[in-house]
Amino acid sequence: MAATTRKALACLAAFTALTAATSVASLAAGTTAHAASSIGGSITPTEMMTRAQSWVDNHVPYNQNAYAPDPQGTTYREDCSGFVSMAWHLGTSLVVTDGGPSFTNTDGTPNTTYDTGVGAFTNLQTGDAMAYPHQHIFLFDSWTNKANGDFTYYANSKPTDPTHGPTAANINNSTLEGWPTSGYVALRYKNVANTTASQGLSNSGGLAALGNSGYEKSFRASDGTLWLATGGGASISAAANPLALGVSAGTKPSTATLADGSSVTAFRGNDGYLWIATGNGATISAAARPGLLGVAAGTSPSIIALPNDGWEVAFTANDGTLWLATGSGDSVTSATNPMRLGVNSGSSPSLAALPNGNFEVAFKANDGYLWLATGSGTTITADGNPMRLGVASGASPEIVTLANGNFETAFKANDGTLWLATGNGTTITADANPLALGVA
Repeated sequence: MAATTRKALACLAAFTALTAATSVASLAAGTTAHAASSIGGSITPTEMMTRAQSWVDNHVPYNQNAYAPDPQGTTYREDCSGFVSMAWHLGTSLVVTDGGPSFTNTDGTPNTTYDTGVGAFTNLQTGDAMAYPHQHIFLFDSWTNKANGDFTYYANSKPTDPTHGPTAANINNSTLEGWPTSGYVALRYKNVANTTASQGLSNSGGLAALGNSGYEKSFRASDGTLWLATGGGASISAAANPLALGVSAGTKPSTATLADGSSVTAFRGNDGYLWIATGNGATISAAARPGLLGVAAGTSPSIIALPNDGWEVAFTANDGTLWLATGSGDSVTSATNPMRLGVNSGSSPSLAALPNGNFEVAFKANDGYLWLATGSGTTITADGNPMRLGVASGASPEIVTLANGNFETAFKANDGTLWLATGNGTTITADANPLALGVA
């Protein structure tokens, strides 16, 4: 394509007020949806990608002179920078560099009014943007195989290639979207929400959410090895037992999604030690038993994601106490049993990440009650058994972090029914066994 033609198709170089343009009538006429975020406010990567998908689903064209609505009816310019502005839920349609409020400064550096640089492309996370200063921008979705450089993205590229995604690409390609890869700068929206909690909603069931609205499931298969499966909705896109790693009988692996879109899985190996495996999708890039930490027979570890691609794991050790370990990759940086809290024989703890980077752990203690503990790293700052709720013999509680920073825990109680409890820190504000559902 001639340079002059590319110039004509590049993102709008002059700013036009968002409210002055017309929207696509057929889209604007639809029913609006509630947004979890507010215009210009904090937004999670998951919501960014949901918003991006809305334009793909509505087949929004490329037209620098037209505007299309987001799911709530706010309109954004139908070009590359308008698309990313919409996904980030900004208050106006930015331009890439020139002629108005922009993603980058004239020298190509991040415009800190809206975004920050993330440095190396390997630091890209779901919802980040790749900007080619003065010309183009697109939205990074997720790594599909980070070790190989494979990823997916969303973009509104040009009239012949309107809103599309998820589109496969490789970060090592010489060009991306028609522009030299070396000229791109990676950007992160300044109001992206701390996603540690949402990424860390894992337990001994081994199910973790991915940034592209998909999932990753780890499990001990009938052959006794660790299997990984990825997909979306009720579909599986890939499944394998990479490295054929043995998982101890009667236990389950736990998986969490890291900020860069990769995954980390913790499990009790056949040798009785805590194993950590990292990778992408159904692929494992590294696996080890760091620190030779013994996990009690018949119990399962629970792992969560921490900021900066680190992780934290909780497990019942061979001494019968609650142990915590932190690390990155397949290495442990710290491990200890703070407070020497006893965990009931055969029971496993469940770990959840809090929005401030701390953790909350739930477990059945030696007294048979549900205990909660909070802290940071391998330090516990508070613990207790609020409400003295009894957990059934052989059962283990599960815990997740809610959007408001509180927790929700579920467990099989002594009466054999499913109980739910919610609260904050080591305080329970409500508990009940709604519908008196029996648990086997």
